Amino acid sequence: MGVLSSSFAIVSATGFMFLIGTPFVSQVTVMPFLALAIGVDDTYVMLGAWQDTRRSLPPSKRMALSLQEAGSAITVTSITSMLSFAIGSFSSTPAISIFCRFIAMAIIFDWFYQVTFFAGVMALGGKREALGYHCIFVWKKMPRKIVEESKQNTVLSVTHTLFADYIAPFLCHKATRITLIAVYGLYIFGALYGCSLLRPNLTPSRLLVDDSPLAHYMKLAETKIWSEGMVGRVYVNNAPDFTADPKQIDVMLQLAEDLENTACSLGKNSTQFWLRDYLNYRQFFESNTDDFYDVLQSFLNISFNSHWNAYVSWARHPVKPDKRYVNRFFFTTAFKIKDWKGRTALLLQWRNITSHYAKYEALVFDENNFYSDQMLELQATTLSSLGTAILAMIIVCVLFIADSTIVFWVVFAMISMDIGIAGYLSLWGADLDPTTVVNILMSIGLCIDFATHVGYRIYRSKCQNADERIRDALGAVGWPVVQGGTSTFLAIIVMILVPSNVVRMFARTSILVVLTGLFHGVVLLPVIIRTFASYPTCEKNLPVKG
Repeated sequence: MGVLSSSFAIVSATGFMFLIGTPFVSQVTVMPFLALAIGVDDTYVMLGAWQDTRRSLPPSKRMALSLQEAGSAITVTSITSMLSFAIGSFSSTPAISIFCRFIAMAIIFDWFYQVTFFAGVMALGGKREALGYHCIFVWKKMPRKIVEESKQNTVLSVTHTLFADYIAPFLCHKATRITLIAVYGLYIFGALYGCSLLRPNLTPSRLLVDDSPLAHYMKLAETKIWSEGMVGRVYVNNAPDFTADPKQIDVMLQLAEDLENTACSLGKNSTQFWLRDYLNYRQFFESNTDDFYDVLQSFLNISFNSHWNAYVSWARHPVKPDKRYVNRFFFTTAFKIKDWKGRTALLLQWRNITSHYAKYEALVFDENNFYSDQMLELQATTLSSLGTAILAMIIVCVLFIADSTIVFWVVFAMISMDIGIAGYLSLWGADLDPTTVVNILMSIGLCIDFATHVGYRIYRSKCQNADERIRDALGAVGWPVVQGGTSTFLAIIVMILVPSNVVRMFARTSILVVLTGLFHGVVLLPVIIRTFASYPTCEKNLPVKG
């Protein structure tokens, strides 16, 4: 039923987004897997809270206690996840924005179905359990004696005992804490090294499936065609009046020379500029500046020069209404590049040159400029989105966890997980492109779940002793968190085999989220809270059983 509840959320979110006119992009294809992972994680938390209640209580009381414990926990994680993606929806990169809108809406619907549909199913199941019906053979009723014995059974589950009586004391042991903090030092060193290698790189072929015919063409274009030469169009949208100021001719020629002198340019011979041909033609005639445009029209009427008509735009002269002049024109020049980094560097050079001719509204256009624009914005977009998302996470944690120390360490764990995911993604072959940014934003929403569940339970614990609080928290939510992480891992691992870079990077991110999330949430967070955040009232640690 938990999977069904998440499926309802996926269908509802997709239908709603299409209803309001949100377009579909390839990144949205991973949304169902992500929403399913979040929904199933919430399901495990609710089931764990139900199992911790006494069976002797009436179903209504057990349901109330379960929602009191798990409802607030999944509300916190749903708000933090939703906010992280809602912030990403304001990204200037369309693929990132659309993906984040889809998944944010899926999280909203998932929370709604969890506290309504799935909670209702749990309530009905609780009533059936109280009446003695079998959990698998739903038509079969258990003997009254067995039902009464089960209600009186106060033995906690095996997993609760494992986490509370064995894992928690082991983590609280001084030698264990020192060892794990040393391991964390190695983890963060590797993560920071990976982050230092992360560079913006937008290669369109990575958005295609591996066996796409277009992928072969894109590879040839990147390795062969562009290095041989590509043509850029230089537009002058506010052309000067050459009859009023003949010196403007030299200015326009200088613009062309500046562009031809860039490192990637193929030089003057690659430039197609009507003004140069016209000046060569004009030198054979006795003429003055006043008849500049009259002679130009004669020049363009020659069949050999007629192709230049497409390069100029005529308009009525503002001072001499009976005359026409060229108010806009363009010319072309060729360049060669090796990769997208070189294309982006060239675009910056172009814009730097044309900025000196601002009054002429000059610009250089290439069909792939928008890719370079995204590369230029990716780093700033990523940092701003991450910063805003982390700030939102802090605010939500402060509102729900009224313990500044626990909030600090939960946020610390979240930032540490994000750094680790970004760093190890880089070491796993990722560059900073829209797909990676989507994955990093996704990791914020997923990572916070692991730390928040454990941190919130430590905050809610009524125990005073530090070891007892960690024992209580891990006993209550340790196994549900591990279950959620394991189910996510098993659902995602097969996607590594999909012949698509976008899907593979999503799978790699999800695997890193699960591994770093479980390490931080179940292992590191209890260790650092026990070590730095709280002091036991009794100096003696809990003994490790076994």
